[in-house]
Amino acid sequence: LSEEEVVLETAPAVVETSDDVVTILLLGVDRRKNEIARTDSIILCTLNKAQNTITLTSMMRDMYVRIPGYRSNRINAPYVLGGTALLKKTMEHNFGIEVDGCVEVDFSHFKDLIDLLGGIEVEISSAEANYIYKECGTKLSAGKQLLGGEEALHFSRFRGTASGDLARTNRQRIVLSTLLNEYKSKSMTELLGLLDDILPMVTTDLTQNEILGYFKDFFPMLASADI
Repeated sequence: LSEEEVVLETAPAVVETSDDVVTILLLGVDRRKNEIARTDSIILCTLNKAQNTITLTSMMRDMYVRIPGYRSNRINAPYVLGGTALLKKTMEHNFGIEVDGCVEVDFSHFKDLIDLLGGIEVEISSAEANYIYKECGTKLSAGKQLLGGEEALHFSRFRGTASGDLARTNRQRIVLSTLLNEYKSKSMTELLGLLDDILPMVTTDLTQNEILGYFKDFFPMLASADI
């Protein structure tokens, strides 16, 4: 069969539309001079008040998907073809997931963001330590280490193991879940103060009112939510 002869129905919704659930697409964007920016990392963050959970779901960047209005391609292609709007349509068409908003950060701002938050303490392997040293010259050993922005970026991008991109996406979830756990105990005033510093470092299709609305609506669950 040619591609034109194959018809795939839009996937049924996997999450019912509810005021108790908000789904944000977190994008790590690889911006290079004179090149089109690409989504190096795509993570779905689902906050569910009813279940008191925060779920991080990595979308493998080599997944082959149907792209509305275009030929099928890898899931990192919609962003190049039509930005976050097309990526959201692609998510809904293939997975039945209605995305409420997108938040994207490039590599430079990712480093600044991690440094702003005081770094992250994570367990690293000797292979990860060697890769970080090769990329930025920081000497680390296997075990629990405090990573600054530069080290955290290379930790998140490393895929030189047998598990390849599977292990790489797991490292990205470790970084996010570590940050979430470290800031769960902060007060709303403290977090709103951080938000003022964080927002200039990211690009989002959410309005400031939407961000503050989600923040105030879901803040009460943060302290006890399972990640």
